[in-house]
Amino acid sequence: MSEAVSGAGEREREAARFAWGHGYGPGVRRGATEFLNSLRTPADVGYYIVGSAVFLVVMFLNRHSVDETTGVSAGALMLPGVLGFTIIFGALFGLATAVSTEREDGTLLRAKSLPHGTTGYVVGQSTRAALEVVLSLVLLLVPGLILLDNAWSGGVWGVPHAASLVLLGVLASTPLGFAVGSLVKNPRALGGWGFMLMSGLVGISGTFFPLSVLPGWVAGLAQVFPLYWLGHGLRSAMLPDAAAAGEINGSWQVWESYAVLGAWALLGLVLAPVLLRRMARRESGASMSARRETALQRY
Repeated sequence: MSEAVSGAGEREREAARFAWGHGYGPGVRRGATEFLNSLRTPADVGYYIVGSAVFLVVMFLNRHSVDETTGVSAGALMLPGVLGFTIIFGALFGLATAVSTEREDGTLLRAKSLPHGTTGYVVGQSTRAALEVVLSLVLLLVPGLILLDNAWSGGVWGVPHAASLVLLGVLASTPLGFAVGSLVKNPRALGGWGFMLMSGLVGISGTFFPLSVLPGWVAGLAQVFPLYWLGHGLRSAMLPDAAAAGEINGSWQVWESYAVLGAWALLGLVLAPVLLRRMARRESGASMSARRETALQRY
């Protein structure tokens, strides 16, 4: 009996080593390498720093403006929402743009032609997006906690609470990024209409001001999307209980945050593999050349 159990365990370990060496391991290394390479590129480093600096300046300038509803400074109220936006933007919009761009320039086609190339591509893109999100969060959170008073009132419990929401936010956004990127053939259209959509979601999701000041139908619409619930959950982890007065129901809805983000993560995990397989089947040298020719005609 023990020999059978030992043999089964060895087979499981062998299967894990096979999976890691056939797509997962190379994918993680590729994603980490691409991220490190971006840190050596002045334009990419400037994007990280300038993007974070703009948000920090806005929050710093509002550090003495106290919201009457919550008794918390506007700067401290903004920080959790900005962190939530950074996660959604990087892991969903940024990833979708990268997938759409690399589909057009032939990177995805080359990955498809390699053994376990599609798996490695997905893992690599996920790794790179996750590392970019972590860097952006560090660039925002560390200076934000230094510059803003009462930006963290959640105590010790707030740390695992916030960390679990960040992880769930990435898990909810990354598959959706692949799903959107596989549907959009033109990365420029995604950059235009997608950015407008993200801007609209920011406006109705309580990122820069309490949703209690917006009409009821807007608040109801905001609750459909993960951006509101991620920001709400992070506010519940970081801010004092008095800040809940500015929320839609005047209280923290912690478990609802986990439930909605989990539902979006599940939706993405269902849709992304189907859409990626569909995209990979249709990907060919002829289709890539046609898209490139169309792109060149725009210039």
